[in-house]
Amino acid sequence: MKDGRTLPVIQPSPEGGLSRRSALQTLAAGLGASLAVPGLAEANAEQVHQHAGAVAAQTRKPAAASKAAPYVPTTFDAHQFATVVVLAELIVPGAKASGTPEFLDKLLTVESPETRRRFITALGAMDGAALKAKQAPFKDLAAADQVALLTEASTGQPSRQPVFWKKGDPIPVPETPAGPTTLRDHFDHIKGWVSGIYFASEPGLKELGYTGNVFHEKYVGCEHDGKHA
Repeated sequence: MKDGRTLPVIQPSPEGGLSRRSALQTLAAGLGASLAVPGLAEANAEQVHQHAGAVAAQTRKPAAASKAAPYVPTTFDAHQFATVVVLAELIVPGAKASGTPEFLDKLLTVESPETRRRFITALGAMDGAALKAKQAPFKDLAAADQVALLTEASTGQPSRQPVFWKKGDPIPVPETPAGPTTLRDHFDHIKGWVSGIYFASEPGLKELGYTGNVFHEKYVGCEHDGKHA
């Protein structure tokens, strides 16, 4: 239980290993939404909703009197997970309370080794930049220094410059060759996972204005008199 919410539990497959499809279904149901992150589209919608009922029933059970044990990550080591928690909250305030770091850890557990390696490499790059600048890992920096480093990372140059189509250009526009991986690339990779998970969670969807209705007659703050196209 975290912040009054039970984290989803991944069940092993009948063969004794971890079924990636089952894990994705369980994770999606536990978060209560269809996630815009790699792989979750594979989960069968009907099975996800069936499992969601069981998860919801579990969350309504009275909480244990004793304090819940701290989350034990399955993909990250303790230092990496602590870094993820700090980064996630800085990238999207509210990510920690939503359970985004735990969800990310569980999701990467059932992803490919290369996917896990790519994310952990990005974490290492953030630590490397922190050590170079302040002689301390990212999670141990002062808050102002963490923000300064993320600002530098998010405004730096990516390894591949974006190309914008102009009239007369071929379609599709050929991509420019990629240079060496930069700190911006690592930051964007972490941000993509964190924001994708958070904004598909219940708090994230509410932040985006989702109310449970599929159709909105109008959006608050976007009303007009109908005279404009």
